[in-house]
Amino acid sequence: MRIYISVDMEGITGLVDADDVQPGGRDYERGRAMMAEDVNAAVRGALAAGAADILVNDAHGPMRNLLPEALHPAVRLVRGRPKQLGMLEGLTGEYDAALCVGYHSRAGALGVLSHSFMGHEIEDMWLDGRPVGEIGLAHATAAALGVPVVALTGDDAACAEMTEWDASVVTVPVKYARDRFAAELRPEAEARGAIEEAVARALTPGPGRPAPPAAEATLTVRWQSA
Repeated sequence: MRIYISVDMEGITGLVDADDVQPGGRDYERGRAMMAEDVNAAVRGALAAGAADILVNDAHGPMRNLLPEALHPAVRLVRGRPKQLGMLEGLTGEYDAALCVGYHSRAGALGVLSHSFMGHEIEDMWLDGRPVGEIGLAHATAAALGVPVVALTGDDAACAEMTEWDASVVTVPVKYARDRFAAELRPEAEARGAIEEAVARALTPGPGRPAPPAAEATLTVRWQSA
């Protein structure tokens, strides 16, 4: 079984503020270590379910957040930018399932560090008239490639957004939003254990393929500035 993992940072265990997720922030180095531990928890779950090949894509900001030496030795890492497929670089129809780790809710939602791709430029997005953010577009892109998204981790707002988009996806809330820059945090060991268990469950038995998407789709973006 081949597994693909897309990793964002705003939805990682324990992180709530820009200083946690932006290079140069006072807590960024701690944030990238926390990011690696959430990824490793997902990897352990995938291996327990029988994964034989795991590709991890660093999907946050500069896309150089994950340190290779901090990751489980079983994974291959896609690092740096630009990337043609951005947050889903490296995903092809050859993979059996995709996981979204550390994802956040869309612009306008009351979730931790919520935004849609460009935090200061994009106000709203719709896919075929349906409100969408990074979660929905990742799911739709994977489906277009024939790969099911089977699990997502993030705050409770991100989990609710994923469930609204596709209720079959297993979600793991690692924190509960109190505001855009505040959250009630699950203990680290508890959160990582929940990620590992949920990923193993989502991949057992092997996931099925998603229904083919419509031949055409319309993406609408409302910008805040020119």
